[in-house]
Amino acid sequence: MTLSVRTKFFLASLVLIAMSMLAARMEDLFWVGALASVGLAMMLSDLVSRRMSSAVGELTDAARRMTAGDLSVRTRLQGQDELAQLGHSLDRLAGSLESTVGELRAERDLQGRILEAMQEGVVVVDREGRIVLVNPALRAMLLLGADAVGRLLIETVRHAQLADLVAEARASGGSTPPVEIELPGLKPRRLLAHASPLSGDDEGLLFVFVDVTELRRLESLRRDFVANASHELRTPVAAVRSATETLRSGALADPVAAIRFVDIIDRNAQRLQSLVEDMLELSKLESNEFKLKKERVELRSVVPIVLALFRERAEKKGVRLSAEIPPTTTAVDGDARALEHVLSNLVDNAVKYCPSGTRVTVTASHEDGRVKLVVSDNGNGIPPEHLPRLFERFYRVDAGRSRELGGTGLGLSIVKHMVEAMRGKVWVESQVGAGSTFTVSLPEAGEEVETDEPEDEADELHRAFKAGSA
Repeated sequence: MTLSVRTKFFLASLVLIAMSMLAARMEDLFWVGALASVGLAMMLSDLVSRRMSSAVGELTDAARRMTAGDLSVRTRLQGQDELAQLGHSLDRLAGSLESTVGELRAERDLQGRILEAMQEGVVVVDREGRIVLVNPALRAMLLLGADAVGRLLIETVRHAQLADLVAEARASGGSTPPVEIELPGLKPRRLLAHASPLSGDDEGLLFVFVDVTELRRLESLRRDFVANASHELRTPVAAVRSATETLRSGALADPVAAIRFVDIIDRNAQRLQSLVEDMLELSKLESNEFKLKKERVELRSVVPIVLALFRERAEKKGVRLSAEIPPTTTAVDGDARALEHVLSNLVDNAVKYCPSGTRVTVTASHEDGRVKLVVSDNGNGIPPEHLPRLFERFYRVDAGRSRELGGTGLGLSIVKHMVEAMRGKVWVESQVGAGSTFTVSLPEAGEEVETDEPEDEADELHRAFKAGSA
């Protein structure tokens, strides 16, 4: 059926209205979608920005802590982007630096311990001559305080030879020959100084000081010992040779003269034997070859044995020997044979040098865990100027009289070494005309008692020799 024009127009209007409504709805949907896309993009951008900001913050914080010295920090960023890769690189750098710094610290600590343990003094100075480093050994040698670092070496150790050594080391650019310098003061020292330049651009110098004070003292003692020993040996050897030549020249035909010269030879041979034995014993003591047996030594058994060795000779000379050992003072902690040797030497000297009518007394007392063993006499006494050197080797108060009586000059030195080996002390007090007092202080024995071994043949021979030589 045929539609009228009006109807067609109406239908077309409906179509246009529907299309217009659809277009408006599509426009609304477009703006909604656009707004949603913009919002999503902003959310994603904010999320990425936050993540990047956090990563950058972690990287910055890690870098700041590494700069402050904390090499244990790690970023531990996840992912494969540029920031994560930068974090991984920073972590590897921190690990490598931590390992390297740890090795350097271990090496520094090792060098520090080595410097502290060194007996030689070490000091490092910069190009201006100011002290950069000094080890404890040199502080002890030169009595340096904590303010030594930063001061000029020449101001700290004022010595012309040291100044010349510094100048020579800088001029030569290499190691210099060692120079021995003597430093006076509260603690006089002889130091062997050696200077070497340090490699690098700081142009510093390393000085090594070796304390040779004790070495030079020992060298002096050795020279004195050789000189004194030679002098002591020369006299009896000359007497023996003179007596021998006299016998060969015809004195053998005269029995009386022959006996007299044979006695001279025998007497000087005994003196040589005593001197050689004392020198060997002193050498063992000083080289720590003399081994002491730590044991409980009963004074009531040792003192009577020692006095018995010299009683006959003392009675012939008119010297009275006595002992006063109280019951409360029973024993010392030491070596029986060494203590017997010490007492024998002190009693022997008292009998030998005291005039007739003298009384020699051995007494003992204890206080504060120690026992004082005293050998005193009321003889002529010793002048005060001789007392400080009385225990030196070959030192004699009256050299001529001592040689005449057969003394070697080593007895008191041996006494001092033996007493000190038993952790004791020995000293002398004397007044001219009032006698002398030798005191030996030893540790008091404890409760535990060791079983004494039977005296062997060597001990018996040693005691018999001492008694015969007395």
